[in-house]
Amino acid sequence: SGVGMDGIMRYSPGMEKLIVDTLRTRAKAQGLELTDAELTSLLPLVEVGRSGLVATHHIPPETEPASQFRVL
Repeated sequence: SGVGMDGIMRYSPGMEKLIVDTLRTRAKAQGLELTDAELTSLLPLVEVGRSGLVATHHIPPETEPASQFRVL
């Protein structure tokens, strides 16, 4: 798990399970000082977000989006 050379987050399907200590370390790396209570409440949200990234891992890059936004 990490950031690729192009700056895009890349996660493998076998990502390690997040724990509060891991989340604290990653938050500190981003300059965030969070309490244990804040980290505990964020943990499920981060897990859901990571699951979504894994789900999109197998979508071919040339796949068109389901919808498009165009300014007239």
